Amino acid sequence: MDDIWFQRAVDHHSIEPDSFVFSVPHNSGPRGEKPLVTASHAVFIENKGHRAPAMVVGLQFQHSALASHFINITSTCTVGTGCKKTCASDDLDCYVLDNNGFIILSEKYEQTGLFFGQADGTIMDSLVQDGIYKRVPMDDYQGVCEDSKVNDSDAAASLKPWQPVFWLLKWFLGHLFWTITNLQIICTEGFAQEDSDTPVYSDYDQNYDTDLPSPGEGEGYDTMDLEAEMDETISEVTKSLPVDTPASTPDKGPPPPPPPIITSTPPPSKSTKTTPPRLHARNCHKRADLFILQPGRLNNSGLFNPLKGKLTNCHVTGCERPFSVQKIPHSNLILLVVDTLCPCGSKALSIEAKPVPEDGCKLSETHHTYRRRPGKCVNYHPEEIEIKQCGSGVQFHLSFSFLLVSLCTSLRGMI
Repeated sequence: MDDIWFQRAVDHHSIEPDSFVFSVPHNSGPRGEKPLVTASHAVFIENKGHRAPAMVVGLQFQHSALASHFINITSTCTVGTGCKKTCASDDLDCYVLDNNGFIILSEKYEQTGLFFGQADGTIMDSLVQDGIYKRVPMDDYQGVCEDSKVNDSDAAASLKPWQPVFWLLKWFLGHLFWTITNLQIICTEGFAQEDSDTPVYSDYDQNYDTDLPSPGEGEGYDTMDLEAEMDETISEVTKSLPVDTPASTPDKGPPPPPPPIITSTPPPSKSTKTTPPRLHARNCHKRADLFILQPGRLNNSGLFNPLKGKLTNCHVTGCERPFSVQKIPHSNLILLVVDTLCPCGSKALSIEAKPVPEDGCKLSETHHTYRRRPGKCVNYHPEEIEIKQCGSGVQFHLSFSFLLVSLCTSLRGMI
């Protein structure tokens, strides 16, 4: 029930009970995706005068299949209609829009899922003025704005008379704590150097007993005899080792090449990346303009006849740009055909939420709201002065308990 296709089908049932709701993922064309078209229809049940949605049925199919079917139909003229141009002509642009102004089908595949105001904002603005689409402003009072500059004022906060006293007290306590810390380090070094005359490893016994007499001591000890005995032992060991002849030595070939030197220098990057500017987030009031189709404007006595319009004075040459809108029966779609011969300038309409400039304390518009709003601006309450903790979270406080524990620890180390 939380899916968009489910909610849209239930909401559209109150407007056109017998229609299907067609939708595609937003901006699927610019992302290069192969989207699926979702067609859904809500089924309501009624009991004792009460109606409620029981289920939503529908199907999904490939967008390419619907696009090819759309091109085949709009590229030919029906016999007896007297048409002179088709959507295959370069003079016409054909679109299929949903009830919120998003492009379902277009001659350009990259426009699939795009808001039509971004493709041709001039025609979209004309559709709104003609009452085919209705502009619905949506306000977000808990929006988040990201700015490259801090919006806070650079002015200093107002100083109170006792503020310099607290600054002096903080300075004194900070220097006192720093002095005690340095004094503790000096005292610790002094205690370690008091017994520097005695060896550090005094617990070990330095009276080593050895069975070997030192040179020049004892009887029968001759240095020349000891050297002769060592030379004789070395010669006997050398004779017992096998001697390889040069002929028996295998050819090992050239020495192996030295291993490659691995450096820590990273490879050069192909593209130079620029560091984005640092953004500062703040709460702000945002507003976005959404659009909804007015099917009654296109329904003339039960017949969905084309509604024709024209853009005038949109170019210096004085040319006109006609367009035609027709409702597609049993759906939330409309067919829009625009003449492209007149090079009218096109503006872009966006549905993205934008920050609203602050205008002091101002009531929001209460038109078409379901909840009752306050009758006047309430920005003060007489009991709010009793709240003492508001805004104190950003202040720095000195912990006397932590300072007392630090002093006790320092004094204990000095004793």
